[in-house]
Amino acid sequence: LSMWFMCMTAFGMLFLVDPTDLMDPNSSDSYNSDSFGSVGPVKYITGSLIAFSGIECCESFLASLMSKCVPSALAVGTFNSGLLATLVGTSGRAVGDLFITAMGLISI
Repeated sequence: LSMWFMCMTAFGMLFLVDPTDLMDPNSSDSYNSDSFGSVGPVKYITGSLIAFSGIECCESFLASLMSKCVPSALAVGTFNSGLLATLVGTSGRAVGDLFITAMGLISI
């Protein structure tokens, strides 16, 4: 089941790839709205939703696997592996959000 979710995530990520930017060296730097393989708003939203859903499903599998292979010494007390995994995940999301905000502010 986890491989199915990973394939679903990869499929969603492929929706976000614009082959016209990779294969056509004569195209301009602007958006290729007239090309068949271009990523428009509908394709971008669909790919993002599919990829996000797959990533969230994979996260639950990984947390379950991690809980089974953690040594018992790390599974006791307040600062156990579950809390540490939650803190690392939250920190990663916060840094990613800050990076996206910074890229939006400099208009990349």
